[in-house]
Amino acid sequence: MIESSSYPLGYTEDEARRLVEQAALIEDLTEDVLRRAGIEAGMHVLDLGCGVGDVSLLAARLVGAAGAVSGIDRSASSVEVARARAASLGVRNV
Repeated sequence: MIESSSYPLGYTEDEARRLVEQAALIEDLTEDVLRRAGIEAGMHVLDLGCGVGDVSLLAARLVGAAGAVSGIDRSASSVEVARARAASLGVRNV
């Protein structure tokens, strides 16, 4: 993965925090979109451009222990944040 300055808001801790806060504000809407897209228990989901993992974590909850979510992002630091968040929450299927 490459870090790129092409993302206008950057990859700082403040930006990661902003993304988490933003995701919390629209979590219900995002969950509705995922459910309407057909995400359900037992599925395997790929989250392209996963950032700090908000959608990946939500999808992991929807697919349950029988499913799995893989997240990919161009920012190694964002993926590390996502991994740490999943670990701190005890989420093992993402």
